[in-house]
Amino acid sequence: MEGKIIIRSKLDILKYYYDSAVPRKDLLIGIEVERSGVFEENLQPVQYNGAKGYLSILKKLIREVGWKTIDEDSNGNIFALRRGKSYLHTEMDGRFELASKPRKHLANLNREFTMYEKEINEISKSSGIRWVSTGYQPFSDNSEILWSPKKRGYFLRKLLFPNKKGRSESWLKKTNSVHVNFGYTSEEDAITKFQTTYLVAPILGAMYACSPLSCNRFSGYMGNRLRICQEFSPERNAVRKEFFADNFSFEKWIDYTLNLPVLYITRNKKDIPIVNTTFLEFITNGYIHNGRKIRPQIKDYLLHLKSIWTEVRMKGYLELRTIDCVPPSLLLTIPTLIRGITLNKESMKAVSSLTKNWSFEQYCQVRDDVNKYALQAEIPGGKKILTLAKELLEITSESIKMHQKEHRSKTDASRFLWPIKEYIFVKEQSPAEHIMEMWNGEWHKDPRKLIEWSEQ
Repeated sequence: MEGKIIIRSKLDILKYYYDSAVPRKDLLIGIEVERSGVFEENLQPVQYNGAKGYLSILKKLIREVGWKTIDEDSNGNIFALRRGKSYLHTEMDGRFELASKPRKHLANLNREFTMYEKEINEISKSSGIRWVSTGYQPFSDNSEILWSPKKRGYFLRKLLFPNKKGRSESWLKKTNSVHVNFGYTSEEDAITKFQTTYLVAPILGAMYACSPLSCNRFSGYMGNRLRICQEFSPERNAVRKEFFADNFSFEKWIDYTLNLPVLYITRNKKDIPIVNTTFLEFITNGYIHNGRKIRPQIKDYLLHLKSIWTEVRMKGYLELRTIDCVPPSLLLTIPTLIRGITLNKESMKAVSSLTKNWSFEQYCQVRDDVNKYALQAEIPGGKKILTLAKELLEITSESIKMHQKEHRSKTDASRFLWPIKEYIFVKEQSPAEHIMEMWNGEWHKDPRKLIEWSEQ
């Protein structure tokens, strides 16, 4: 019932953020992983409908391995499943996003995704489907990928950018990322984590860039997904100078979100479009629908946050959205790295110092260069961002080891970083740079070689 609390002023939203803080011992971490499916026989994109479409796989997951439907329309279209506290959502074309159960221990997070990976691969095999773990669906043109009947996709297309195609359509149909969700203990802790992860977002983007190909050709960008995400709808997406200010707070984040237009809300399982109204105006005046005044609820604000795509987003937890989808072997390195970055004030201070002396303009320039060159992008001072990636891994590895030692843990969680260390310290490449080297070399531009690599 918490979501139905009426919002009478900004203070009600502020209370929601304060109430979401948890004791340090209860801090959890989770991941969300998006991937696209293609048919092995002809590399055509999997569609939502059809005998071998995404919907058919969802139904098999329900029948065979215990997932439950939580979002289904009157026509039998399924858009979300749940099993325990894990969720499987569908994106605008029907591709899947696994949202893990938030967990205390990284090993349990790894176990969950490994189990899901085995299930989804086994069930998909009978339909001849392979899953591409890259940040951008590399084989298909937008016109080859059909929209699913998901209502949120309709609202995004019709209300947010009704006359735009191209990159906006690519963003909704072809981009795949890994989101990391992590909690906070107080407002101070939340803001420190928000600013720290934002400060190192260009380093993370370079380390995990994995989206160089578009329609079987080099797109010109190692991080093509992030470039597309950053370039459309800048008012909802672009990094803002105020995010790095010393006086940044919950209230200032809320002010930013309230001044953006609302897209839609839901009442009694029905979607209601909200036209030409910011969330602040919604709070102040309500909204007239069919002759009745609707007042905003907390659940409306949380839905509103889903239409804000900053690289770090504050909900009742923090959500890092910078990183491309990567092969399974690299997946657990991502929450491990974020855990190491945010373990305590000392580790966050050490990490944030890597880029804290950059001007805002320099930060934005590096951010753009990373999308194009990944780890080979130059940073202020003339070095490559590869040098900062190595320093970041050293800081986080030591942070994790010290934490394990202090808590007398028998498990060294820093071992989960080994796969990304091989890329950074041995190959000195991001996944995208490795893809392009192999694509133009040993793979002879064979898409199936890319698929095999992305499944490792």
